[in-house]
Amino acid sequence: MISLTCFCIIVHLYFTNKLYSRRVSVLQTEFHDKFEDIYDVFAKKDPEFVREYYTNIAKPQRKIANWGAFNFGVMRISLLAIFMVVLYIAIDLDDFSAGELYSIVAYLWTFVTATEYLPELMESWTSLKDISKRMRFED
Repeated sequence: MISLTCFCIIVHLYFTNKLYSRRVSVLQTEFHDKFEDIYDVFAKKDPEFVREYYTNIAKPQRKIANWGAFNFGVMRISLLAIFMVVLYIAIDLDDFSAGELYSIVAYLWTFVTATEYLPELMESWTSLKDISKRMRFED
């Protein structure tokens, strides 16, 4: 029962991360497109143009950060749901002993802490995918 609960939540997280990856990939492309113009921006030697450029380049970064916060929140809520359901199953339904309960919580906590950096890794992954596409395109 515990494995089935974790599997259901993991499937949910998989689709959430697919959505996140798709959205952030578009934003990463937009950010890198704008960043490629940096030489031309400074070549104009216009402080107002530079300020406007950095204001525009910050927009996709802000959206990426918002999606990262959304992904982090969804992941935390999902992991909390796993934790609560597993504790409910272990305590109320299966009547595990204290040692069994401790080992379940220890394994579950290891899983939770291992997923802590997943949203940040997903953002880096989408950025690397976009950059590698650009490098292959230039060859």
